[in-house]
Amino acid sequence: MNKLFRFIPLLLLISGICIFPVASVFAEDDNDTKKKDIDITLSPKDTLFNISNMKPGDWAPRTITVKNSGSKDFTYQMESRNNGDTKLFNELLMEIKADDKELYSGKLAEFKSVGARKLVSGSEENLDITIRFPAHLGNEFQGLEAAFTLNFTAESKNSAPVKTATKGQIDSGGPKSNGFSLPATSTSIFNLLLIGIVLVSGGIVMMIIGHYRRIKSSA
Repeated sequence: MNKLFRFIPLLLLISGICIFPVASVFAEDDNDTKKKDIDITLSPKDTLFNISNMKPGDWAPRTITVKNSGSKDFTYQMESRNNGDTKLFNELLMEIKADDKELYSGKLAEFKSVGARKLVSGSEENLDITIRFPAHLGNEFQGLEAAFTLNFTAESKNSAPVKTATKGQIDSGGPKSNGFSLPATSTSIFNLLLIGIVLVSGGIVMMIIGHYRRIKSSA
């Protein structure tokens, strides 16, 4: 009997070694499968707009997916914040749509919020966001940059708000990038083309008249 008691500590040690890894696996699985109450995720996450050499009249459409990855339903809102100079930022236009429904259309600088939008747990929705460079902006806007953040906040009852964000960077090109000069306005481009057409047409008419006069004088 005394010999049997001597083996009890050894048996307990072996049992502990065998059971501990199994318990650890179950604990890890439990941690992996447990969701946060409020968890909002974006795709793409870090940067939505990264545009170089944007010119008057250009536009850039993007789609961002907002997903409720948590265990609770929530409502979320989107806001914008300027992170750089204001000159170009104040002129850029932004349009936001969800399922072809317009949520906002106006200046990026004047955007406040899309209003509270509900997402049930495990669901997602796409927001179609377009940034436009107004066609009337002139040479004073070349070589400028606009940097901004689109902030998302998810909220639910009895839970602290959760925030996430994606960034935007707009470069208007010009002397900073490749030395080209922007036309003053898109209307100026049309006017230049119109003047060119008139000059070419006038030249053709003068050639025809000159040729007709030579034929008449030789007759």
